[in-house]
Amino acid sequence: MKIISIVNNKGGVGKTTSAQSIAAGLSKFANARVLVIDLDAQASLTKSFGITHAGLKKDSGSFITGEYEFDEIVKHVGDIDLLPGSAEMIHREDTIKSAPIFPFNLKIALEKVKDRYDFVIIDCPPALYGNTRLALVSCHQYYVPLQAEFLSYEGLRNFLVYSAEIKKISPSTNLGGVFATRYNPKIRKKISHELVAATREQLGEVFMASYIRDNIALSEAQANGMTIFDYAPDSNGAEDYYKLTKEILERINN
Repeated sequence: MKIISIVNNKGGVGKTTSAQSIAAGLSKFANARVLVIDLDAQASLTKSFGITHAGLKKDSGSFITGEYEFDEIVKHVGDIDLLPGSAEMIHREDTIKSAPIFPFNLKIALEKVKDRYDFVIIDCPPALYGNTRLALVSCHQYYVPLQAEFLSYEGLRNFLVYSAEIKKISPSTNLGGVFATRYNPKIRKKISHELVAATREQLGEVFMASYIRDNIALSEAQANGMTIFDYAPDSNGAEDYYKLTKEILERINN
């Protein structure tokens, strides 16, 4: 079971869209058994799969704390399984942090299901503490979506410093790659091209060849509780996330 975290300390860069689409791509094109975990109390990933009912008590936080068993919490969304997020996770944060095994809580909990899945995809909150720390020490690889704008680039530098510190306590955690979102090399937007070029020069092979263009179908798919491959399989969004999923598979296999 390979665990992949989608992480960035800045919001609005495409973490949730990427987590959902990569999970769907692995399930559809690699015929993989996939579990997605929503670690954000805003529960955007959960809502993107069409689970919107209020008052959800059994969430990924209650799996981490052991309040409920995995099979009591997991939701089946098509061919993918989901540990949902909810606002209740905020109230469990102190319990998780005060546990003597912190920040390895999630990693230890996932041992219970290691034979049930080929991949686990974790969607993280836009922050560098708590649940993001859990996700980083749990995963084999983490991927960072980078929106091609100045503030996102500045945030990436801060995040990479933080993740280097995580590596010291979790040597098995590796940076899988950084990929551009809301970016199209064919559109003349000087600042975007300069930032992508600067990131590529700084990171070398860590900066991925795949990129995600602006595509309204991605937002529409989430609003309808569907993945991009089910909602608009011929869209630019589906094409881009297919390429990204393929590149991630190649990096994992190598």
